[in-house]
Amino acid sequence: LNNYKHGMRVFYSEDVSHRLKDSVDTLPEILKAQGYKTAARVSSYPVSEAYNLNQGFDSFDSGVDLDALDLKDQQRHDTSWDQGGKSSTQRRGDFTTKGALEWLEEEGKDGPWCMWLHMFDVHDYSLVPPAEFVKGYGIEYPDPSTVRGGAKLLEWRERMYDPELAFMDMQIQRVMQWLEDNGQKDNTIVVITADHGQGLTQGMKNQGWMKHRLLYDWSVHVPLIIRIPGFGAGAVIPDQVRTIDLVPTLLEALEVPLRQSVEGESVLNLIRGEREDSPRIAYADALNDYDTHSPGAQKLPTGQADNLYMACDGRWKLIYHERNPRMSELYDLV
Repeated sequence: LNNYKHGMRVFYSEDVSHRLKDSVDTLPEILKAQGYKTAARVSSYPVSEAYNLNQGFDSFDSGVDLDALDLKDQQRHDTSWDQGGKSSTQRRGDFTTKGALEWLEEEGKDGPWCMWLHMFDVHDYSLVPPAEFVKGYGIEYPDPSTVRGGAKLLEWRERMYDPELAFMDMQIQRVMQWLEDNGQKDNTIVVITADHGQGLTQGMKNQGWMKHRLLYDWSVHVPLIIRIPGFGAGAVIPDQVRTIDLVPTLLEALEVPLRQSVEGESVLNLIRGEREDSPRIAYADALNDYDTHSPGAQKLPTGQADNLYMACDGRWKLIYHERNPRMSELYDLV
């Protein structure tokens, strides 16, 4: 389902929906009906029960105190450079992975299962890897009072990106090792993807913005790695695909039928080496004018404090500005 159908448009708004609709038939709900055990271990409040994302999971844990949340405002991180691994808004990937492995030890050795493991490490440096881990990157953590904003903030976001990504990769390896140790590597489908990228130095140089909320490729072009036993390895698919294609892909691979219509399409044909006659159209939006968590006109670059809508066929890309259509942008990506 595209995000204009499943109801999760923004973090909070009085005007548009921000919670997953009960009517949506989620992947864990579909698999649960097929006898799968379903579990999720997630790392931050934006993917918590507050948004109904626990729908369909037998076991769901975000590590967040939901009673302390007021979704009308963006939750401010109450720490920085914290090596303890947990705060009021998120937890570090090793803590989340520990919970996932505990569930797998207890429930994952018998019968089919579906696990969603979500990590938040690369998002910011409110929680950071242990100091010993980042020494290999030539990093010593600064006094938090010396990193206030502007160029200094951007410099540290850039420096921390790779080590936090590597630390997250290490947690994924722990799960892969569990699969191998328990004889499940060859009967488990693994999917790795992301919600968005960050602008960092490139974004600041080209568009005057270092984070997400815009629809340029550094934000919306995300990684997608799929490992399906029996489908070989190492194939790189050049065609544009979408994250909405994941559910139909997984269900086709598992030979489980869809129970309601979706706009995504399976990518198994592309993995098999087949070609398609026409490109898949990718859609994204950033409803900055509705979302109470949005930085607003005083912070977003000129013309971007708007409701932004993107359509892309892989070559031609339109970013439409709803309030100010004359600011709309058309790109030839080739």
